[in-house]
Amino acid sequence: MSENNNSLSTQKLLVGIFSILLLIILIIVAAVEMKQTRKPELVVDVSGVNKKCVDCHIQKGVAVKAIDSWKQSKHAQQNISCIDCHTAKKGDFDAFYCPESDFLVARHPTPNDCAECHEQQVREFSESKHAHQFWLIKNADRAVFENPISTRNGCEQCHNIGNLWPDGSVGECDACHAKHTFSKAVARQPETCGECHIGPDHPQIEMYLESKHGNIFRSQEKKLDLNYSSKDNKPIPIDVPVCTTCHMDGNETQPMTHNVSARLGWESQAAWSFRTVWLDEKLGNWEMKRSRMESVCKSCHAPDFIETYFLTADLVNLQYNEIRRVFVDWNKKLNKKGLTHTLIGKDGKPYSDPTLVGWDEVPEYKMYYAWHHEGRRFRMGAEMMAADYTQWHGIWEIQDDLVTMLTWAAEHGDKEAKKWVESIDPIKFAPYALYDIPGNAWGINAKSNTLPYVYKTYPDYWERIKSNVKAAYDNNLLSEKQWLAWLKRFENKEHYLGTKYNVDSTFKIYTDRDDLDTKAFKKQAVEFKLPGNPFWIW
Repeated sequence: MSENNNSLSTQKLLVGIFSILLLIILIIVAAVEMKQTRKPELVVDVSGVNKKCVDCHIQKGVAVKAIDSWKQSKHAQQNISCIDCHTAKKGDFDAFYCPESDFLVARHPTPNDCAECHEQQVREFSESKHAHQFWLIKNADRAVFENPISTRNGCEQCHNIGNLWPDGSVGECDACHAKHTFSKAVARQPETCGECHIGPDHPQIEMYLESKHGNIFRSQEKKLDLNYSSKDNKPIPIDVPVCTTCHMDGNETQPMTHNVSARLGWESQAAWSFRTVWLDEKLGNWEMKRSRMESVCKSCHAPDFIETYFLTADLVNLQYNEIRRVFVDWNKKLNKKGLTHTLIGKDGKPYSDPTLVGWDEVPEYKMYYAWHHEGRRFRMGAEMMAADYTQWHGIWEIQDDLVTMLTWAAEHGDKEAKKWVESIDPIKFAPYALYDIPGNAWGINAKSNTLPYVYKTYPDYWERIKSNVKAAYDNNLLSEKQWLAWLKRFENKEHYLGTKYNVDSTFKIYTDRDDLDTKAFKKQAVEFKLPGNPFWIW
């Protein structure tokens, strides 16, 4: 019996020892795994005046997270500390003595401070349209219609990216690079651009997320490292473009730039579309700017696709101008006839210019929306592969504005407008010159161009279009390369429109199915009558 007890005790002892060993091994393995996966805590050497700043902030619990963010930054790794950016001299506009200290610090580091190390980036930014904000061109009536306090956290929050500082510098670097980390990854995140490029008047983030670019980004987002270097003419290191890929980052042919205007061929946010002349003396003309963008596009897309896509988007910008012309001409006419009125301030200046904005009468604000909201979406959607914004949020709503304006004019006694309203000719919805292109960038659709009213009604349709596109080329609104590309399509338009191909047998399969659908909805909905009496009798 004693021997059995001793044997059992020995077994228990061995099991206990092996259990402890196993536990130790598991702890060691877990520690190794955690060490491999956990982001290493950076050891930052803080000394001198900077140590006083850090110690005091931590002791008093003031903006401690800002210090933690700074510790993770490239600045901290390179021993660039608080006072290097917040340095101040007596008399500086933002200089103040930090409480319980005897040295001056700057409350607002400006681009001039950043330029001490980032001279090229600051210079490029200052030469961009980001730096040129509406402080230079804002309309006085905006402060009346929206009231000043509303713009403080509205317009100004975004437009402060072009802040004009008392020291003469321009910009707000941390509008894109988050304060204290100044992370490149944060600046490249599409939603960072979407902080400002969002909403009814410039919904680029919504357009991006609607596009194939945005869909691919969402599918790969968790795998992407956006903290990459974009220098030295290296290939783009990610498989999908974010906003900066097209507008700022470099590739094999293009250097990185902080001038977001360097690759833009249109001013498509303005009341009229026009080819950019921004900093032409340094950036080159619009064709040079467009070629930079195309060089980035060629990292992923075939040249013929790029050529056709941009040509189509360019024609959309030109088409917008012709629609805009109708709004402006009618507003001038109605104003001249006294049917609309210009608001005059106590200083004698107009505060509601009917050729630019207008706020208080239907024709004026419809013209405004057709530019500032729908007109921008129409053009920008065409440039950013956002079909819904070109169509339903764009041209459809512009046309609705047009109908509303002309109906208002008819109701207020204008004979031309009344004639337009009473017309039953569908072509009345195009009271402006047209642009077009045979086919599209996506492929050949053998049936899409056999139905439109204008193609059937006007035998000289394409000749009219040709003369308009030629005029745009003659006036340097299209390049010679684009004109020749358009001509190539025009001369072989039956191919690009798909009208030369007979696909009736395939098409009939779908028309037959459509007939079945039509019969079903007529029987189940249109012709279906309930037996109970209605509660309201007409």
